[in-house]
Amino acid sequence: MTCNSVYSGVPVSPAEWGWKDSLFPAAFQAAASAGCPCVPGRIIRTERHAYSVAVPLFDRSLYEAFGLQLEEGGPVSGIFEGVRVSGKFEYRSAGPADYPATGDWVLVEPRFSATNPRQATDLVIQTVLPRFSSVSRTGAGATSDSQILAANVDTLFLVFALDGGRNFLERLLERSLIVARSGGVRPCVVLNKADLASPEDRAAASELARSASGSAEVLAVSAKTGEGIGELVRLVRPGETVGVLGKSGVGKSALVNALERIGFVQGSEPCAGPAAGAGSLFDSPALEGEVREDDRQGRHTTTSSRLYRLPSGILMIDSPGIRELKIWGSLDAVDETFPDIVALAGQCRFADCSHGLEAGCAVRAALESGSLDFARFRSWKNLEREQAYNERRSDEKARREHDQKWKNISKAQKKLRKDRS
Repeated sequence: MTCNSVYSGVPVSPAEWGWKDSLFPAAFQAAASAGCPCVPGRIIRTERHAYSVAVPLFDRSLYEAFGLQLEEGGPVSGIFEGVRVSGKFEYRSAGPADYPATGDWVLVEPRFSATNPRQATDLVIQTVLPRFSSVSRTGAGATSDSQILAANVDTLFLVFALDGGRNFLERLLERSLIVARSGGVRPCVVLNKADLASPEDRAAASELARSASGSAEVLAVSAKTGEGIGELVRLVRPGETVGVLGKSGVGKSALVNALERIGFVQGSEPCAGPAAGAGSLFDSPALEGEVREDDRQGRHTTTSSRLYRLPSGILMIDSPGIRELKIWGSLDAVDETFPDIVALAGQCRFADCSHGLEAGCAVRAALESGSLDFARFRSWKNLEREQAYNERRSDEKARREHDQKWKNISKAQKKLRKDRS
């Protein structure tokens, strides 16, 4: 493996890749436990279990703290592709959620060229640093595993389209809000393709989104015309990471490309950037797909999660379109998404009210008066049941994974003792 020189001779600082100083204590501790020289890097693409890793240029004084002697290998920086985890990492991993996801910070061990000991030619991932946030869902199908779509995300754009069809669904919006809040990510609802909606439809969709989203920002934009893109840029600071979540065909990749064309923010006003692809630190603009005319459904153009560093300094993770979104998180996130119903439930006569036939039920009274929409109430009940079920399954699964993890470690230790003897 060789370093892909995409920096054009200009080193990129850790902060420009989203590094936060709060990560240093965990990084130093993990480096001391790794038993080999390591340096932090960020996962910018995942393809099954092969990763692209961006290694920023840290201050020279920090390399020795990570166990890397500069006189032996020199600073390690650049983008490395086809990077894999170590055998030790595989033994210690209990499930898919333990493996790196796009946006993760990892500790990588550099391997140097035999002919040029100052040139790192390969990396091996030794550990994943603790995530401060994540965008996760329950895996598709019958599994109860957590599937991490993106890690270390500051803001999540929940993208819907106003082009008709089923590209703006209130129930999917509720699920998306729960996924964001469960992972500690700030949600922002983006109503894309506003240029294709009538003023009446646009106003109705914006009002519906605001009523369902609580304190979350709601913006109507058009990636095609550029309307509202400047407002999106002002919501995020350079060095922050933005995730993008939505169905195929809603214009997620087009949104990434539109944001790339904005360029740097000067004061409070964004200025024009280079043409799409010219300023990204990851080779090409995001691919954009077509939608079917009959139902406005899109095709899966984006096949893997990918992190882009845009000219504005914003980091964006473009993920494949979702077909289904099973929530993964906490019941608190469900309650935060339905504050109106939670407030009504607090007014019920009995604390354990099931909101059925009990006397003094404030929720039932609101349903009967029409002040609470029955579809929203039913969605709240369904999501509460789904999340409670997930938590029960997760507790049992965590116990099994913990046992399996130590079985693997014990097996590896026995094999090592046998090989030595």
